[in-house]
Amino acid sequence: MLNIKALKALNGDCITISYGAKQKYNILIDGGQGRVCFRQLCAYVDNIKNAENKINLLILTHIDSDHIDGILRLLSQKTFDFSIIEEMWFDFGKGLHELEGINGENHQVSLYADTTEISWKQGVDLEKKIQEAGIKRRIVTKLERFSVGDAIITILSPSREVLKKFSEQDKNKEKKTTTTEIAYNNDYQKSIIELNQKEQDRKVSLTNKSSIACLFEFEGMSILLLGDADAEEIVRSLTDLGYSEKNKLKADFCKIAHHASRHNTSNELIQILDCSNYIISTQQTASGRPSKECLSRIICNSGKPVNFYCNYDLDWNKVFTEEEFLRYDMKFFVLDEQGVDVGEK
Repeated sequence: MLNIKALKALNGDCITISYGAKQKYNILIDGGQGRVCFRQLCAYVDNIKNAENKINLLILTHIDSDHIDGILRLLSQKTFDFSIIEEMWFDFGKGLHELEGINGENHQVSLYADTTEISWKQGVDLEKKIQEAGIKRRIVTKLERFSVGDAIITILSPSREVLKKFSEQDKNKEKKTTTTEIAYNNDYQKSIIELNQKEQDRKVSLTNKSSIACLFEFEGMSILLLGDADAEEIVRSLTDLGYSEKNKLKADFCKIAHHASRHNTSNELIQILDCSNYIISTQQTASGRPSKECLSRIICNSGKPVNFYCNYDLDWNKVFTEEEFLRYDMKFFVLDEQGVDVGEK
């Protein structure tokens, strides 16, 4: 049994994976944001506790508030039982000093309490909670491989080089706002062909480049979990693992990077995947997500029919024309609270 869910995290991520027959394992990836997501997250934790199970692994991909807000709220509850979390991966702050040549002390200072995208203050607050609770915490980097029960997780991002830059950046100059994203109108009026052939804007922030992305494998099934990672880094990692256009990575599902932003999914990435099922974690946003450009690259470069699973019931008729629905073999599904059982026919 392998089940994946995407909670209603507004324009963020909160992904759960459960697997195993005799012994059930639970992996939680990020905590999303918003009241609905937090309510779902609390119910998820209560169900695990009532079943006398554990969150065997909590992955915090990076410090953007739309990924860590729910976890910070969860750990701030006076009644929260920290023993339910067996291990946490979080590439931020003082923990980075575990990596040779990286000074994690730089991340003790909070500079952007008012920004919505990069939440240094929340990252610092969260690390403090982790330390106070004594949760086992690990820094992970690309091409490391770990076992969680009978599952194997291979890290695809970030690289040590990116974490070093992330740790050493001058935060007074790095200030990032959502101005350019909000000013960007959606691309729904453009055709699939036009968007696929368009030169891609690969402007990815250093914070998103620091995002943990991984390949999850269990009993012959696999899921790509790309966080907000940079497509170029993912392609390099998969190439290092021996995958190519002639030797594609077969994935049952792929959680699309950065909420289907136009920046984080490339033709080169899709061309080395053998995957029909893609998960989108976002509501429709003012910044144009999910972008039609991202979806067009997947549709045109998969070489097979494509299914999109979204945790919100979006109006895809506003994104694609009737002619495009007839011409391209694509289907859209709502990922409800039951999630989807991987490997089911």
